[in-house]
Formats: sequence, structure tokens, C-alpha cells
Amino acid sequence: MAGVSSNPNSPRQKMINLMYLVFIAMMALNVSSEVLDGFELVENSLRASTDNSTKRNEQVMTNLNRAYETNAAKAGEWYDKGKDVKKQSDELFDYINELKVRIVQGADGKEGDVNDVKQKDNLEAASRVMLAPVVGEGKKLKERLKVYREEMSDLVGDPAKKAMFESLLSTEVPRKAGIISGSWEATLFENMPVAAAITLLTKMQNDVRYVEGEVLSTLITNVDEGDYRVNKIEALVIPKSQIVTSGTPYQAQLVLAAIDSTRRPEYFLNGRKLDNEWITLSSGVGEHRIVGEIVADGQTYPYSAEYSVTASTATIAPVLMNFLYESIDNDVAISMSGVPSGAVRATLDGHGNIVKRADGNNIWTVSGLDRARSEKINVVVSAVIGGRTISERQEFTVRPLPPPLPFITYKDADGNTRKFTSGAIAKRAIVDATGVQAAVDDGALNVPHKVTGFTMMIIDGMGNSIPEVSNSGEFTQRQKDYIRNLPRGKRFYIGQVKALDPAGKAISIGYSMEIIIN
Repeated sequence: MAGVSSNPNSPRQKMINLMYLVFIAMMALNVSSEVLDGFELVENSLRASTDNSTKRNEQVMTNLNRAYETNAAKAGEWYDKGKDVKKQSDELFDYINELKVRIVQGADGKEGDVNDVKQKDNLEAASRVMLAPVVGEGKKLKERLKVYREEMSDLVGDPAKKAMFESLLSTEVPRKAGIISGSWEATLFENMPVAAAITLLTKMQNDVRYVEGEVLSTLITNVDEGDYRVNKIEALVIPKSQIVTSGTPYQAQLVLAAIDSTRRPEYFLNGRKLDNEWITLSSGVGEHRIVGEIVADGQTYPYSAEYSVTASTATIAPVLMNFLYESIDNDVAISMSGVPSGAVRATLDGHGNIVKRADGNNIWTVSGLDRARSEKINVVVSAVIGGRTISERQEFTVRPLPPPLPFITYKDADGNTRKFTSGAIAKRAIVDATGVQAAVDDGALNVPHKVTGFTMMIIDGMGNSIPEVSNSGEFTQRQKDYIRNLPRGKRFYIGQVKALDPAGKAISIGYSMEIIIN
């Protein structure tokens, strides 16, 4: 029996060989499934990046339209070019989207959905759409990318941007050592799985939106290029405040725009010559008007201004904006005209706390706000003046913090610390960076969030999607090694960023970073 069972041609051995082949096939299917799922992850990141670029481009176009409505003669040329850029970009974007739909429907049928591909491993659908004789769309796509790239390059003067456009929208045949490549379209789409083809086309759409944004930014900058900042000489009155309280003098500076600083003008107020350009007046409660003239180089330039004097009142104003954020400390400037800061009292009508900040006479800090408990809160200010208590109150809206954005800090060539969120960056800068950070930073707020983890996604030379996970805000050694080995022009993605908000609550940041090695 032992001899029979060891015979390679025995039924038992044939069954073992067959089971082994099935096992190997199952392993291959599992690897293929992971690769295809990786393409889906990259596809989602690209879509998020494209959506962000689209929103930024719409805002730039809105600003260009506003400039045109304000001064059509000045902005008309750039506005017309901006409309043409948007039209060309939308047409190319939509054309690529149509190709994606045709490929997916070629694999999944007429009901196929680009956002939910079933036959991700189908190797024929992309080839039929892009490489079919006569009707194949590959050559058409190549030509349209070439025309769009040249049109956009003609609208920017910066050689660095032109080179970037050439790289992003390149239609050159990829070259690899020892391999003779076919046409551009065959290299990209022949025997390409549907998942990979869709991701590649989405990447092209993302590049189109990025190039569109760069061109629109250049056009809106050109609106003010070459302006004459001064086109007439005019006398100006610049008050410290147009409203002053009783007992407080009105102060204003008299300025002659575009005057030669080596020639001192003469200043007059109500026919009286002044010693310098400053005027100081004390007036009672009510509306007041001043008139005068400035004399320079034999020319007289009249001026006039109005100001108001009001009775003493309390001032309650947030340092940053007209509402308060939950989860963080909010600084509020509180004062009463004519009342020493030490005599002013402030309380909250509702939940939370308010205390005076030690390093600022009029700065109070509101903390402990919870929007779930109340969306409105009142700050009440009071003081005792002459035995009489006066008080003022102001209602504020409690708002949730805006979502944070991830970024990477690095040192530029001059040693200055910079923030990087997406786009091209030198390999040395990204290798020297410690990891990923996150913060709410919109110009008014700067609220750091502690990053607790993120995923870095790299597409290798075989088209495989390789995820590398960090369980902190720092790059792992494997992630650093991958970055060091990436050649110029390659890109990777950072997404699935997890962080803790200022209150210690765990959150997920939906924004993905696209990083191009420069």
C-alpha cells in the first residue's frame, strides 16, 4: 500500500496535486482582491482631492467674476480667458468621465456604476473602449490632453508652471530600461483591469482640475498687474476713531497721498495753520464736522470729515469673531469707557466660565462651552459708577469648531518652517519631516489637533497599491524608506488621518493629501 500511495500517478496523488493547484489559485485570487481594493482606496482619495480642487477653482472664478463686475475695462480680458479655461477644463473633465462610464458598463453591463464597480478585474473592457480599431478613444484622449496642455501653458508665463503642466499631463510613452513600449494609449490601457483603468482616468481628471486652478490663479493675479497705485493727489483725514465717548478727545491724522516726502506740506484746520499733520479736538456729545486744506508745491487740497461723540458705554467684543467656539478658550475684549479695567466685572448668563486673562487688562477668556447644552450664551458686563450700577449684555452663538486639515511641516532652503498640504515637494524636505500634523487654521483660528494615526498609500511599478499604516503622527521607518526610494515625479497619498480634538475626542479627518516628489 505504501508503494501505491507514493506513486505520482495514483488517484490519491492526483487528488493531492489538484487540491494544491486549487489552493494556489485561491491565494492568487486573494492577492488580486487586495490589489483591486487598493485601487479603490486610491480612487476615493483622488475623488476627494478633485472635489477640493473644484471648490477652490469655483471660488477663484467667483473672485474673477467679482473683479469683472467691479471694473469690466480692467478685468475684462482676464475674465474672458478665465471663462474659456473653465469651459475647456469642464469639457475635458466630462469627456474623461464618459470614458470611465463606458469602460464600467463594458464590464458590468448597461447598469454599471462608476462608483460601485463589480468586475474590477475585467481585462477586456478598457482595451475595447480605448484601443478598438478606428473607434478606439485612446488616441483621441491623447490628442485632447496635448491640446489642453498647450493651451493652458500659453496662459502662464512661469517656466516652472509650464514644466509642471508638461509633467502632469504628459502624453509621452513611458520608458522602462530593457522594455520596448508601444503607443501611449496601449501602454496605459492594454490588458488593464477595470479598477486600474478607472483610477488612472480619475487621476487625469484630478490633474485637469489642478492645472485649471493654477491657470485661474495666474489670471486673477494679472488683473492687478501693472496697475498705477496712485492716479491723483488727494488730501485724506485718517481718524483713530470716528466715534469717541464724552470726555475723550477726537484724534485724526491728515495725509496727502503721493506727496514727495522731502517737501513738507502746510496743514490748515478751519483757517488756522497747524504745527504738524495731527489734529486734536475736544467736543461735546453729538455729530461734528471738520474742514481744512493742505498746501503743497503751491497747490491747495481741501479736506473734510465727520465724527461722532457718544456717551460712555460698555464694549464687549470677541478678539477673533462675533461668535464663540465650543471645546476651546475664546478670548473676548471687554471694557467700559471711563471705567478702570479693574472695576469692570463680567459674568456668563448660562453655562461655561469667564475669567480675566492675567496678561491683558481688557481681555477675558470664555471656556467650558458645550453646544449640546446651549447654542446661545450671554456675556454680562457691569460696573459701579458714582454709586450707580450700569450693565450691558451681548448674545453670542456657540459654534462647533471647523474640521481640521492635515499638513506636514518642513524647512525651506532658507531654514524657515513651512506648512505643506498637497502638491509637489522636494524629496529632502519630506524625508526630513517628522510626520503628519493637523489643525484648524483658517487665518483667524489656529487650533492644533493631536494626530494618532494615518495611512500612506503608494502605487508600485507593477500597479500594486501598498498601504503603510502609522499608529501615531510620525512617519514609520518603512514609510520613510518608501519615500526615499520614490523617483522624481512619483506620488503617494496620505489619508485616513485620525486625531484628538482639544476636548480629547477622537475624530477622523476626511481630507487626503496628494504628495508629488519633486
